[in-house]
Amino acid sequence: MTFWKSMIYRWDKETLRLWPSLKKSAYMLLPLLFYFCIHDAAELLLWASMDYVVRSGNEQAVAFVSKHADTLRGIINGAVILIGTAVIWPAIGNELRGEEETVFKQKSNTEKPGDIAGTATKYAMVLGISFSLAIGLNLVLTQIGFVQSSESFDAVYRQQYGVQFVMGLLLYGVVSPFAEEAVFRGLLYNRMKRCFSTRVAIGLSALLFGCYHGNIVQAVYGTMLGIVIAYLYEIIGGFEIPVLFHSMANISVYALGYQNRMSGLSPSVAWIMAAAALLIAVVLFLYIRREYKLTEP
Repeated sequence: MTFWKSMIYRWDKETLRLWPSLKKSAYMLLPLLFYFCIHDAAELLLWASMDYVVRSGNEQAVAFVSKHADTLRGIINGAVILIGTAVIWPAIGNELRGEEETVFKQKSNTEKPGDIAGTATKYAMVLGISFSLAIGLNLVLTQIGFVQSSESFDAVYRQQYGVQFVMGLLLYGVVSPFAEEAVFRGLLYNRMKRCFSTRVAIGLSALLFGCYHGNIVQAVYGTMLGIVIAYLYEIIGGFEIPVLFHSMANISVYALGYQNRMSGLSPSVAWIMAAAALLIAVVLFLYIRREYKLTEP
């Protein structure tokens, strides 16, 4: 077996235990490194193409690019994460197929086939936790002044909200959640939990997910959400769980924050809303936790 094939293959936990630490680290992180290399190369190529269009002197093209600069930037960002994900998809696909087989074996004796009401309730709980937690955390981080403390986050914020609204919903509600969850939960988390304990894998994959965003505000926020996403993915199973959670979190924050819709809230109202949202998230989370149980394989 070639080195690359060994990196995309889904090795079982017993085999990984025999590997030296360096080889296990490569198994977990090399696909991620390759993703970033392809991501950055595609980004440079697309921006070079955009620069060529601007320098061509075509007045209509220049006017279009100037008018829709933030939206085009968002489209390029969405395209490069899809390109990077596509290149390492063989490894991601192997992980997801193996995960689906494991989940089926675990749930087949406890869940009735065709239980539509139970499935709908499960998804509703996940979406409810996502919405409430995302809104609550954003309000808290804003009210304590943490959001305002990062210039790099402010630049990202202005770029994201400069994207045309419908395009923003597509990019941040569909493209980004699917690609990022494929990389960080589908690939990275699934590999980490076979190399470490489940709890270590949850924390470490969440930390890498937070750092991936490149600024302190999103790093803290992303890490906190990443822990909950990985936990729900582990106890419920099914790749749709992290994707739905991530999608709802992004859409709710983006839609409510678009055109500063929540900027007029007084501090007292904002804190009440934050407390209520976080309380709802905790109640729903405890409900899910009662129905499912985290088990160390």
